[in-house]
Amino acid sequence: MRLILFTALFVAVVSIQPASAATLTPPDTAYSAVRTVEAQGMTMNSKVYYDRGTERWETTMQGVRQVTILLPDEKKMLMYMPDMNMAMEMNMDDVADYGIGEIYDEGIEAEKLGEEAVEGEQTTKYRIDRAEDAATVFVWLTRDGIPVKAEGASPAGKFAMTLSELQRGAQDAALFRLPDGVTATKMPAGMPPSTIPR
Repeated sequence: MRLILFTALFVAVVSIQPASAATLTPPDTAYSAVRTVEAQGMTMNSKVYYDRGTERWETTMQGVRQVTILLPDEKKMLMYMPDMNMAMEMNMDDVADYGIGEIYDEGIEAEKLGEEAVEGEQTTKYRIDRAEDAATVFVWLTRDGIPVKAEGASPAGKFAMTLSELQRGAQDAALFRLPDGVTATKMPAGMPPSTIPR
């Protein structure tokens, strides 16, 4: 389960668009889609919303509905459990331990491998080597920078991701906020929430 969460987080920040010298940075294109992550023999389907660097994904883990909201401009991530009407807040330094790295600050260097058609989209395939966690990731980006496919391996195992039901367009700003009346509990620095499976 920890690898599945790592993959979801990693793919979230590798929602990237090619810039000069194959430096990959977050895209400008807003979209929604269904994201399927496979890791450790398990599959996780999430509804994903992305707009101007912020991202929300909705999933069910171990029978519990969970909403995750990434707010890079505010250097935090929110985890909301609708069934419990409670939320937690993590700072980006702690989130980095779960796969979010330097992309929001300076981008990620990648090697361009070629062009392929994926999920009905013309894409460019890139290879990313992450020395910090010994991971190698292949990601397929649309012309406007949306990752429709990713595959990779690290010491924790192999993982794969695909996007389907892709729809481009601005997303409601309310998707990237907690519901009225819900206040997130701030997690102490260096202490990940106990609900994150390891």
